[in-house]
Amino acid sequence: MNGPLGGIPPAEQLMTIERDDRDGCLVLVVHGEVDLSTGGRLMEAGSAALQESARQPVILDLTGVDFLSSSGLGLLVALHDDGQDLGAPLRVVVDPDRPVIRPIRTMGLDEVLSLFRTVDEAIAA
Repeated sequence: MNGPLGGIPPAEQLMTIERDDRDGCLVLVVHGEVDLSTGGRLMEAGSAALQESARQPVILDLTGVDFLSSSGLGLLVALHDDGQDLGAPLRVVVDPDRPVIRPIRTMGLDEVLSLFRTVDEAIAA
């Protein structure tokens, strides 16, 4: 889209992913928006982490996410299923006071995904 409102920023500006190794767990810290334009990068990073984790938990920290679209929800389910297949559990960290939890609960994914309030809780589980 061009015009007075400008164009859509590149996906790299809409979402960042930082990777950390903590206490035997791979942690992916996500900031920004998870939607159709950014989801591919997150799927790639999540899949790589699950493959590399050697059956250790992979923690997806979404506390810095401002927006989670339906495609982002599908991505979470796909990563969860991939983790199940690989024997590498996916643990998702969300702040229950942030808007990101709403679509997760609305779609019933709080019954499917392993949700935690903090990275430390996810590591200790």
